Amino acid sequence: MTRVILTLFLSASIVLAGCGPRGVITVLPGAKTGADTSAVQTVFIATDRRVEGAGPAALIEQRFGEARDPQLRYGRIDISIPPTHVPGQIEWPGNRPPDPAQHFVARSGTRYTNQTAFLNDIPRGTSGSVVLFVHGFNVNNAEAIYRLAQIAHDYETETPVISFSWPSAGDARGYVYDRDSVIFARDDLETLLLGLARDGRRTVILAHSMGGQLVMETLRQMSISGKGDALRPIAGVALISPDIDEDVFLRQANRISPFPEPFMLMVSTRDKALGLAALITGKPSRLGSIQDPSRLAGLPIEIIDLSDIEGGDRAGHSTAFTAPAAIRLLQELGPT
Repeated sequence: MTRVILTLFLSASIVLAGCGPRGVITVLPGAKTGADTSAVQTVFIATDRRVEGAGPAALIEQRFGEARDPQLRYGRIDISIPPTHVPGQIEWPGNRPPDPAQHFVARSGTRYTNQTAFLNDIPRGTSGSVVLFVHGFNVNNAEAIYRLAQIAHDYETETPVISFSWPSAGDARGYVYDRDSVIFARDDLETLLLGLARDGRRTVILAHSMGGQLVMETLRQMSISGKGDALRPIAGVALISPDIDEDVFLRQANRISPFPEPFMLMVSTRDKALGLAALITGKPSRLGSIQDPSRLAGLPIEIIDLSDIEGGDRAGHSTAFTAPAAIRLLQELGPT
């Protein structure tokens, strides 16, 4: 079951935004009518982005939210997905009036006073599992939440999903800012993982791009600080196009005990976004475009190479969810 969850959610990558207006969460409160065939997907939120204002709307309507907050806050947002939805896409309103029949919109939201109230509201189901998604570089809050809602809906999962929304600048020029925000957010991600462990949850972690760095740093610091028992409930980790230095990853992995299994890497040597990251950092490649996978020998890691998959986004950074062939591959992996 864990491997099924991992493979079904591997397509939770976030596209690096290009030109044009960025997506925002549109809140259209009110109950559905009998004629409304929109589906509703709940996304739970843990965030250390600075929240302006009070009440649930102040949390769920955060747009870029690049300002950092030393206090971790919790919420829930119910996303309406239109009946015209195309799998793999997010139907943004753009400059048009938002219409639940055509666009992703938020139906309602809740802001929790503390972690206990947050955890108590997450359905437990038969296994107590949750899927925790950690977004990557240049992602605003709306993009992280809507993408996770789309993936959960498309793969018809009944497992509750949580978005850890760390303070990315949501700006293509903010690479260094985002790397610093990863360091800032480690303690908050640890706080969330410790809470999930105490609550008896089995957690599957999915991280995209720079979010992989945040996950590895957090697991490492938990292990070396004597909190390894909290790593045991982690039911699996998937790093999607991870923007991590290969040498750093090996050091991180060797200090994590117990090492989560299954542990999956989705990589591509044609990932242009990671090629740019390699240029910025002065290295020949990043972990998500690793050129010598034998370097990972000895680690209990499964590598899924999408280098030969055609289609998808032009940068090759989101092949996992934009290329039909990649989606079919992930679906085939699920039952094994």
